[in-house]
Amino acid sequence: MIEITDDAPAAAAPVNPTPLADAVAAPGSAPAATPAGPLVIIGSGHAGYGLAEAVRARDSEREIHVVTADDGGLYAKPALSNALALGKDAEALLDESALAIERRLNIRVHAFCPVQRLDAEARRLHTRLGELDYGQLVLATGASPIRIPVAGEAGALLSVNDRGDYREMRRRLDALGRQARVVIIGDGLIGCEFANDLAQAGHRVEVVGLADRPLPRLLPEAGSEVLHEALSALGVGWYLSRSVASVAEEGDGYRLTLTDGSELAADLVISAVGLAPNVELAQAAGVDCGRGIRVDDHLATSLPDVYALGDAVEIDGQLLPYLAPINAGLRALAATLTGTPTAVGYPLMPVMVKTPAAPVCVVVPPAEVQVNWRVDATGDGIEAGAYDPSGRLLGFALVGEAAMARRSDWVKACGQSQAA
Repeated sequence: MIEITDDAPAAAAPVNPTPLADAVAAPGSAPAATPAGPLVIIGSGHAGYGLAEAVRARDSEREIHVVTADDGGLYAKPALSNALALGKDAEALLDESALAIERRLNIRVHAFCPVQRLDAEARRLHTRLGELDYGQLVLATGASPIRIPVAGEAGALLSVNDRGDYREMRRRLDALGRQARVVIIGDGLIGCEFANDLAQAGHRVEVVGLADRPLPRLLPEAGSEVLHEALSALGVGWYLSRSVASVAEEGDGYRLTLTDGSELAADLVISAVGLAPNVELAQAAGVDCGRGIRVDDHLATSLPDVYALGDAVEIDGQLLPYLAPINAGLRALAATLTGTPTAVGYPLMPVMVKTPAAPVCVVVPPAEVQVNWRVDATGDGIEAGAYDPSGRLLGFALVGEAAMARRSDWVKACGQSQAA
């Protein structure tokens, strides 16, 4: 789940996601009849708990269960990539415990309870702790880190995708008792955010990436160049257009051999090459899946009374692992689940990249449209608009504090252009 702004253009990018209370719809009229049995939500992330809260706001009596494989604590996953420089440990990231959420929302949280099988015909979940029947089911199963094939000590690669992963990263760094040599595999959003965070915290950081520049999928070349230079000024080194071939133990650390034969020494290796939607449970139950769990505009899957929300969802062939589409989805889905079928409407959703050395805000233009980037330099970065052949503004990229100060103007202009 990646941080992304909602449709409030003047606000700066928050460190934490939108509070759950801000994401819920106002209680509606009395709900129509819903299928017999409880609402069961698989997943305790922002999507799962946000939906539970949104449904509770509309229906004070509905039986709601949240089933999760972890401890069920609520925290802001986007904060994982900038918590170190802020001095936060894993415990400080926790916003609310599972027990507190149970009491506040009057729901049942089944912690440390991985789901083993979904029997859609019987409307039943088979879990490690027993069986659970449902009337309506929501798959908020999230996404897991992609593991690249590496010879040797592949287990040395740490992906930081939850609080437990972050705790392990802090443990390894704290055990060194000194400045660490950190190699980050991945030149995308998460890799750059961790590079900024770890370098700002005083560690020696090297980034290895397959592309020839950082954030190649989000930024035009001029924007990548600004970010590259800003992170380099923090001490970040770059090994681009290559990957890691093998990892070997060397003393208390590791020796990495890259695909071009060059070598790097590291105390910690972080893999940040991307996430893959968790679709295995859905696929095994017969749910139609592509790259993610396919849903319609009401977030319904191919199985009756089974819905999906969050990082695992595929919408019109796209994956949208961001907070803003999740918030839009949970508002609409809460209405649907309480008797008012509501299609999801997605606003313009700028992606914010938490790289304080050169903050980034991007609206990515549609991949199927050929655009021309018009780039203007600012005092510390660039402003760039993506225009189609007819001159319509279909996206933009802002890099640097000066450009970010004009973010609301770009959001407004882009929204008006796309609506025209």
